[in-house]
Amino acid sequence: MQEKYNPQAIEEKWQRQWGEEKSFKAAEDMGGKKYYCLEMFPYPSGKIHMGHVRNYSIGDVAARFLSMRGFNVLHPMGWDSFGMPAENAAIQHGVHPAKWTSENIASMRTQLKRLGLAYDWDREIATCTPEYYRWNQWLFLKFFEKGLAYQKQSAVNWCPECATVLANEQVEGGNCWRCDTQVEQKNLKQWFFRITAYSEELLEHCDKLPGWPEKVLIMQKNWIGKSIGAEVDFKIENLDEVIKVFTTRPDTLFGATFMSLAPEHPMAEKLVGVKPAPAGSKQGGQGTRVKKFIEKVKKQGRTEGSRNL
Repeated sequence: MQEKYNPQAIEEKWQRQWGEEKSFKAAEDMGGKKYYCLEMFPYPSGKIHMGHVRNYSIGDVAARFLSMRGFNVLHPMGWDSFGMPAENAAIQHGVHPAKWTSENIASMRTQLKRLGLAYDWDREIATCTPEYYRWNQWLFLKFFEKGLAYQKQSAVNWCPECATVLANEQVEGGNCWRCDTQVEQKNLKQWFFRITAYSEELLEHCDKLPGWPEKVLIMQKNWIGKSIGAEVDFKIENLDEVIKVFTTRPDTLFGATFMSLAPEHPMAEKLVGVKPAPAGSKQGGQGTRVKKFIEKVKKQGRTEGSRNL
C-alpha cells in the first residue's frame, strides 16, 4: 500500500474500473431486498457547488452502505432542466436553450463523476427531454379526467425581468433572487391540483406512519390544517355582495366590532372608494392612502407583504 494518498491517480483508476464493470448498476431482479435511493435532481447551471457535494455525498453513503448489506440498490441521477430559468439564461448568453442546457449537463456530469458517486448512470434522465415530460403530460391528463386538476385566479410573486413566477423563498428583500428586479404581486389564471380531496385521508394516516419523529408528524398535521367551524356570510351595506369568513367560534360573532381584509382581496379597493381628503391634509383621502398601500404590497413578496399588514 502506498504511504501517501494520491487522489488524482487512485480515484481515477477506481472510478474507471467502476464504470467499466458497471459496479453500481441496479439489477432487475424481482426477488431479494430492494432500496430506491433518490436525491433531488440538480438544476444544470453548469457548475456544482459545495451544497451539491454535501447533498449527494449523503445519498452516496446510504446507497453504498445498503448495497454492502445485501440490498439491490437503485441509485439514479437526473437533471431538473425544464422551464423558464434555462430559457432566460440562454437568452442572456445568446445561445439556444437546448444547447445551453445540454452543455451544462455534460459539464456537471463530468464534475459529479469525478466525485466517484455510486450512481447507475445508465438510468440518467433529463426533465427537458420529450421521453421524460411526455409522462408528465400523461399524468396531468389523468388528474384532469378525474377532476383533480382545475384552473382559478390566484396572486403570485411575479418578476417582470425574468417573466416568471417566484416562490416566496426566491424573493429576497422584495427583489428577485436571480436578477434583483423588484417583485410584483400579479393575479394569474393558474392550474391547481385538488390535494384537499385527500386531506382527511392524509391526516388519518399520519398516525399510521411507523418510526416518524413526533415533531415531523405535528408539522404534517399543522400543514394539513384541519379546523372544524362554520362559514358565515356578512352582507355589505349598499352593495349586493357578501364577505365570506370562516370561524371556529360562530357563537362569538355577535361581539365582532370590525373586519379586516388582506390588501390583495378583490373587495379591498371596491369597499374603500375614494373619499375627499380632510381639510388641510396633504396625504389624500382614506381611499387614496389605501390604494397606495395596496400598490406597495403588490410589489413585495407575499411573505414580506403579510409582515407589513
